[in-house]
Amino acid sequence: MPSFTLNGTVIPFEPGATILNAARAQGVDIPTLCWYPKLPNVANCRICLVSVAGAPKLVPACGTPAAQDMVVETESDPAVDNRKSVLRFLLERYPGEHLANGGREHPANEFEEYVTRYGVIPETRELPLRGGDTRPGDVMISHDMSRCILCTRCVRACEDIQEVGVLDVALRGMHTEIIVGGDGDPDHAGCTWCGECVRVCPTGAIFEVMPRKRFDALAILEPDRKVRSVCPYCGVGCQIDLHVHDDTVVRVTSPWIEERTPNQGSTCVKGRFGYDFPQHRDRLTQPLIRKGWEQRDGRWTWTGESPRYRDGAWQTVAEEGHRRKPKPPSRQVGKPPQTGQLLIDDGDVRDRVATPAEWYDTFREATWEEAMSLAAQEFLRIRDTAGPQALAAFSSAKCSNEENYLLMRMVRGAFRTNNVDHCTRLCHSTSVAAMNRALATAAASGSMREIEEACDVIFIAGANTTESHPVFGALIKRARAKGAKLIVADVRKTELAALADVHLQMLPGTDVALYNAMLQHIIAAGLADLRFIGGRTAGFEEVKAAVAPYTPEMAQKICGIPAEQIKRAAELYAKGPNTSTLWAMGLTQHATGTDIVTSLLNLLLSCGMIGRWGAAMIPIRGQNNVQGASDVGAIPFAYTDYRPVTDPANRAEYAAAWGVPAESLSLEKGLMVTEVVKEGSSVRAMFVMGENPVLSDPNVAKAEEWVRKLEFLTVQDLFLTETARWADVVLPGASFAEKEGTYANTDRHIQIANAAVPTPGQARGDLEILIDLSRRLGLATPHNSASEVMDEIARVTPNWRGVSYEKLRREGSLQYPVLTPDSPGTAFLFADSFPTADGRARLVPVEYLPPAELPSADYPYFLNTGRQMYHWHTGTMTRRSTGLDSREPVPVVEIAAVDALELGLAEGETVRVSSRRGSVLIGVRVSDRQAPGQVFIPMHFREAAANVLTNPALDPYAKIAEFKVSAVRIEKVAVPAAV
Repeated sequence: MPSFTLNGTVIPFEPGATILNAARAQGVDIPTLCWYPKLPNVANCRICLVSVAGAPKLVPACGTPAAQDMVVETESDPAVDNRKSVLRFLLERYPGEHLANGGREHPANEFEEYVTRYGVIPETRELPLRGGDTRPGDVMISHDMSRCILCTRCVRACEDIQEVGVLDVALRGMHTEIIVGGDGDPDHAGCTWCGECVRVCPTGAIFEVMPRKRFDALAILEPDRKVRSVCPYCGVGCQIDLHVHDDTVVRVTSPWIEERTPNQGSTCVKGRFGYDFPQHRDRLTQPLIRKGWEQRDGRWTWTGESPRYRDGAWQTVAEEGHRRKPKPPSRQVGKPPQTGQLLIDDGDVRDRVATPAEWYDTFREATWEEAMSLAAQEFLRIRDTAGPQALAAFSSAKCSNEENYLLMRMVRGAFRTNNVDHCTRLCHSTSVAAMNRALATAAASGSMREIEEACDVIFIAGANTTESHPVFGALIKRARAKGAKLIVADVRKTELAALADVHLQMLPGTDVALYNAMLQHIIAAGLADLRFIGGRTAGFEEVKAAVAPYTPEMAQKICGIPAEQIKRAAELYAKGPNTSTLWAMGLTQHATGTDIVTSLLNLLLSCGMIGRWGAAMIPIRGQNNVQGASDVGAIPFAYTDYRPVTDPANRAEYAAAWGVPAESLSLEKGLMVTEVVKEGSSVRAMFVMGENPVLSDPNVAKAEEWVRKLEFLTVQDLFLTETARWADVVLPGASFAEKEGTYANTDRHIQIANAAVPTPGQARGDLEILIDLSRRLGLATPHNSASEVMDEIARVTPNWRGVSYEKLRREGSLQYPVLTPDSPGTAFLFADSFPTADGRARLVPVEYLPPAELPSADYPYFLNTGRQMYHWHTGTMTRRSTGLDSREPVPVVEIAAVDALELGLAEGETVRVSSRRGSVLIGVRVSDRQAPGQVFIPMHFREAAANVLTNPALDPYAKIAEFKVSAVRIEKVAVPAAV
């Protein structure tokens, strides 16, 4: 390796490295302002100039290649004099008066640290402070461009990391300034409030608003501690740092961009600004017991109605849908008077979703002893009188691996049933069913980062990644900018669809016909990977025969996509050479979801696009631990590692690990989420941890009615949710910021989240609650910490055998399989074989079946449901976050302009959307993302719950519901007459 002399020491350097790169690799700091890792180099600040022996003048370290035998001094007198000169020059238009006195003890930013480090004293300023767009009224990001030094980091980060380009440089000379888009409007410029500009700004000219409203400058600048955690939202698994002052989270920042984390230093709007929900006044801080439960002679007795049918002084979710909603805000943004204009009558925007006072009226506050003794008594009583099948539990994809493991352990070991499930049933359960059948696995084969590093073609099916997984979405856009081809199959014209080389905009529910047609064309064109098929798969001939009728011309008639477009996409996909396949709920949430994913796997396997770096298979997981919750067995048909509960050998192993008789563990598969709440279900009592089925289940009117009839219900959560308000016992748990635990992201990275602040009031950690309840139910539970639980998980989980807290803290994260304590983890799977009995993947023929419900004369529109960028699932967290809820404060239905015109609808007007199951009143958003005849309603809003409308028809294998295709009618609602 070549070398040169740096400050008197000979150091090696990688060929092609700059002086700055080589110095940083050896831990030598050279000041920089315009330079930033991974950004295009502009070399315009000149603060990194260094002395090179023999050079006639100072050279920029960031732009000068290191050379063999070069002699460099980073702190020579000329270099230091130059830095002082640059800093004095920049201070001439910077409000640095405080740096002339005591302010030097607390430099507020990177620039001020250099000013104090080099002893530069601000002089009397003669030039005016710099200006620029300010984003007035924005509740998340604001600008004080008097602090701007025109380093342009923000412009380049927005353009080259986020691939958006909201910011730009305007004017020239002394008038040069940073602007927001062409008109100062961040909405018009495509801003997503990711905070990338905040992260890279060296002066605080671009800053977060929320911390400054709640804390003084010193608390923000010098927090008591900074604690590494994992973002509580989507499955990307971004690592974040929680800044804590006085046991309160002040702000969130991201790890340094060069750390090896899934997010590479970026966050999305939810990760950076959605951290304040744990501090909302709605937090449950004490256990609650429903009025009517009384303790007599040491036992609890229900003194209310019998049989049980819970009442409350509030409207049901279905009834609330009939109320008129506030008009969506007009977004008067950028220039004064206001950015992100709120609803006229709002104070705190979160008040609209705050728990109504009457929800609490049906409860009384209780001690932990009262609440836990009641829960334990009733679960044991119902188990012993009605049998184990009368009990069930919903675990949570928002809780840690250790919590999910202890809950499923309690259900199987103490409830003695396999009736445990979580929200995977409502998102990727069809992926699990199809992947287990084809590959004997249920996790991604590769890594997110390989999409940017090694992928030639990206195929994204049914995934609005830039909104639902924005950090991953930005990575995909970077890959596209670097030359990767992009194919998008989606019923909506998403941001990625607009960027795609081919957008396959099919009719809803016609996916099987599309993927079968792509495979038919690939086979006919001789593009199938026959070597891979012959050596690594089984069942190809059957699939070849099954897809033969599905010509692109036939698929055109079913899907509505031109045949030539299908052929082009198929050829791009097959030719790769490295094609990665990504999908999400647009594929899975169908009554034929398992068939849809199977048809995509057939395509992938027939082209050999798996088992090597750059050819990744990634089902993009929706929640931060939906992968991990399934991996550790919080599903009704498998223990950890997807080991079947029906296998007596597996039962014996887990019985021994838990210290219970083998015969006490059931050999029957348990009920899935959508089966538990069906009419006629055997379940009479439930334990729900961190889930909200009254809003998340399909046809919520019937789901809520079912919950009201339960004999006993305990809910463990942060807030009194739409489900918790019907409970007999409510247990206040801990938010992500208040507990230690591990989470598994969408590409199999296991990561630790550390506790940063205490739980409020008498709330307890979820692990502590589960340990206590398990013991009260008679199940030996010796654990006292999350690390001890992980040790047990590792002992019973072959693919996690080498995982421990010690190793995780040392490595930062581990990508399973981690088969031994010395294993580094596994970046990609299936290089040589699949984990099936014979090592071969199974291709399975599937036929196209139409959706369970199609539009008709009475219900002429397709309804699609899903996420918005600024909210998440049932809104329990994001609608209690100031910044997030300000962006999307009220529910809307997105409708194509041609349909709005035909119906006589204008933006913001109220309509009634009705299906065969119910109706909601909701405001109109005219959108060019919707195809004519199709509408979209987000799933986050109780007051216009999309699942009042959705079809409960189930996939026969995974029991997921038809969330993506329902038939609806849209009617304009007259404005009430003025009184």
